[in-house]
Amino acid sequence: MQHDDLAAATAHGEAAAGSMRRFGLPPTPLNYTIWYEFHAGRNLGLTRALSVALSNRRSINSIMMAELHDLFFTIAPEREAAREARATLREAAGRILEAGADAQRYGETLSEVAETMDEGTVGLTSLITRLASETATLSAKSARLGLELNASGDRIVALEKQLAAAQQVSMTDPLTALPNRRAFDAMILEHAGQAMNSGRDLCLLMIDIDHFKRVNDVWGHIVGDAVIRLVAATIAQHAPEQARAARYGGEEFAMLLPATSLHHARIRGETVRTALAARRLSLRANAEPIGSVTVSIGAARYEPGEPIGAWIERADAALYRAKQQGRNRVVTLVAAPIIAD
Repeated sequence: MQHDDLAAATAHGEAAAGSMRRFGLPPTPLNYTIWYEFHAGRNLGLTRALSVALSNRRSINSIMMAELHDLFFTIAPEREAAREARATLREAAGRILEAGADAQRYGETLSEVAETMDEGTVGLTSLITRLASETATLSAKSARLGLELNASGDRIVALEKQLAAAQQVSMTDPLTALPNRRAFDAMILEHAGQAMNSGRDLCLLMIDIDHFKRVNDVWGHIVGDAVIRLVAATIAQHAPEQARAARYGGEEFAMLLPATSLHHARIRGETVRTALAARRLSLRANAEPIGSVTVSIGAARYEPGEPIGAWIERADAALYRAKQQGRNRVVTLVAAPIIAD
């Protein structure tokens, strides 16, 4: 490391330690990484996110640090390890095959020299012949090892594909085929990071089926499952292309709306709500009417730099107000303004 680089790294480290002391953060590797990168200015997304949070006087705490680390530093470790292992194996196989080819050429050269020697050099001829034979054996072993390493690389590729498929299954709700809560948690972190980087609006709809317990109690869980699938299909049908919908849990759903104002998020919620309310359901077996399915919806806009949990809680609070106000409606809730001291 050059002297200037060492001096800069030392300055960034001291600044990171100072920031942790300033905000009362424990000196963990996670917190140090975030503040070091912030002061180094190398991660533009992280710099923007923290700068917005500081300018908005948001609470700088361990929860925010964990969310920022998830947004800007976390990768899928299993898949990354598989990629690195495969690349290493491919590189090793290529070098071994290359070495094997060099050894083969060397052996062939020794054989040619041995054949051109006269009878007066029988001992040397015998030695060179033995060297050529052993070199040929080494070349063959290197070639086999290279092929085995290539095969191992292929097996790792297959395992990586199986892992990706298993992860996809683990992120999908089996009843509705929508992304599940685990997938939603990853999606909301990703989109919040994008919103902080771009400065564009990002809204969240929390959608809950009205009186769902009554449906299960009166008609049974089979009909309840059918209602959940119907709601999921309607949400997916009316979600714009850039939206991400998920089954949040039980009878509750969520929809992320990137590049969407709170006003237009409310309109989107109304579209979903009215589409469901217009449906008249009946039993398939005897056409006995069930009635209509309604939903209550809460909408909230993400404020750059705020904790993700606070944003979700605001959308949930809006949903709760929709229930209190009579259900089958969309309610929006804006963040409380920050008052300077």
